[in-house]
Amino acid sequence: MNSSTKDLMRARLLRVRQAIAGPERERMNAAIRDRLLSLPQVIHAGTVFCFISFADEVDTHALIKRLQEQDKVIVVPKTLKGGEMAAIRLGAWDTLETDGFGILVPQSSQPYTAVIDICLTPGLGFSPSGHRLGYGRGYYDNWFAKNRVAHKIGIGYDCQVLDDIPVNESDVPLDLIVTEKRLYPATG
Repeated sequence: MNSSTKDLMRARLLRVRQAIAGPERERMNAAIRDRLLSLPQVIHAGTVFCFISFADEVDTHALIKRLQEQDKVIVVPKTLKGGEMAAIRLGAWDTLETDGFGILVPQSSQPYTAVIDICLTPGLGFSPSGHRLGYGRGYYDNWFAKNRVAHKIGIGYDCQVLDDIPVNESDVPLDLIVTEKRLYPATG
């Protein structure tokens, strides 16, 4: 599938996600959060790499706070100079700053180098087989190629799950997709 087809799919999925109304979005976010917090992989994780949600992504702010209350080490993505994404340990919320994309990130740029048990991954679209359509910059695929993580879990609304997502050889499949309606264990 060519990049213009992927771009059209991204635009369509972005519109679908943006169309979710406020009260419905809050209900869906709570259902996703509850489903994630009940997963054995999350319950037993010591370190969780989780994106800090932005705009109309599935809300992770309350999720991260709940994980912190469980004394889990939380690391979050930050794009470093040179364009590479790194996992940075999350400190206090009031120390976060806004990056060039408008996303909250830690002030530190020191990559976390210890074991990461779970990566909670954003996306514009997902397939039931574990493929993900991101924003087109390859940050997560590049990070997965260089870093080991026991469980790669996508987080999205069920309307973002499509039967078929375009895949390149550099795309790294996820192990599980979590939506407000169900779990999609990757089938290959």
